[in-house]
Amino acid sequence: MIYFYKGKKNILEKNQKELSKEENKQIQKELSKILDVQNLSFLIGAGCSSFEEKNILKRKEIGIPTMFPMAKEFYFKVLSKEEKFYLIKNNIFFYKSPFLGNLEKFLEVLYAYKFLLENQSQDTKKISNLINKTKEFIFNKCNIKSEKVIEIYKKFYRKLLYRDNNLTKTNIFTTNYDLFNEIALEQLGVIYTNGFTGFIERYFNPSTFNYAYAEQLDLSNKKWNVIDNFIYLYKLHGSITWIEDDTTNTLFKIKEIQKPQFQKENNYMIYPTPMKQNSSFGSPYSDLFREFQKKLMQNNNVLVTIGYSFSDEHINNLIYQALTIPTFRLVIIGNYQAINIKKLFNLNDSRIWIIGEEEKWKNGKLEKIPLHFFNRFINEIMPEIKEEEIEEKIKQLSELFKGE
Repeated sequence: MIYFYKGKKNILEKNQKELSKEENKQIQKELSKILDVQNLSFLIGAGCSSFEEKNILKRKEIGIPTMFPMAKEFYFKVLSKEEKFYLIKNNIFFYKSPFLGNLEKFLEVLYAYKFLLENQSQDTKKISNLINKTKEFIFNKCNIKSEKVIEIYKKFYRKLLYRDNNLTKTNIFTTNYDLFNEIALEQLGVIYTNGFTGFIERYFNPSTFNYAYAEQLDLSNKKWNVIDNFIYLYKLHGSITWIEDDTTNTLFKIKEIQKPQFQKENNYMIYPTPMKQNSSFGSPYSDLFREFQKKLMQNNNVLVTIGYSFSDEHINNLIYQALTIPTFRLVIIGNYQAINIKKLFNLNDSRIWIIGEEEKWKNGKLEKIPLHFFNRFINEIMPEIKEEEIEEKIKQLSELFKGE
């Protein structure tokens, strides 16, 4: 069943098993208004980098798997018998445990156990190796280049590039470590800033988020016009290409490299640990979250979330603060019955929109890819801004001729 909730009111006339042309146009019409607001931001979560390709026998993940299948692969294919025995022996981990399906919870327990051993002055070599093995596994899973996933991201950005040039440029916030956003933007020839400056050696410089690329229209009058194809990209949890460089004399020690490679200590990513929220207080994350907060607090601002489960409290708190502003609107492309999203649904706030499709599961798997998954959202209901403008102009001309 397709739904479009504003608060708790489903604005679709009736729930449909399939998205009809009428419902499609109705959703697109509402979203086109959102894409035309002065201040527009997107929050892209892990679900956007996952894409299962269906063949005759089964679905195959060609992107980055979400937490449950990733944890399953890690347990059955990566952990050795000796490591499993060590975990079971110390009551840390065993099959069918509460955190089997979630590497975040698994890492939390590993870090907690390491902290306990350190306080007891015991050897932490084995637990440290397990932590690094888990972190490296997550890193390698994110360090892929899937052309089909990149094509989905390219479709997404194509539909954003036709925003009115008089509007502020779109902000893309993401919790993902992968490079799908960057690759898609570069293949489209779109200029973007991700907070780094330099060419041969690129270092973090948050002042770049205050800059814009412009073209000179008139040399005599020094007229400038901000170019259309420009995006601000904020990687809130870091990237597989970020490392810490203590050898540099720059103010910020975070360096962006071209070829990502796992390093035990230097990779600058906020891994899911008990210190996750505290990590966001240090640079560069403090600068990135400050920008996130600043953008959300602007008047007439809309935040659209896709593939985000609302499981990160440090991000949620900033969104909750923004909801105290009467002109702020939150558009969630997701499952309104999911635990964390349901909390927002229960607020019954008409400024909170939730768009998606009820999920049907069988034997632990989705029977059908729902509407709120990234690929279907982009292909089926995200409007083409340019086409909308053309149709509106044709309509205006028709009315003008009727008046004559």
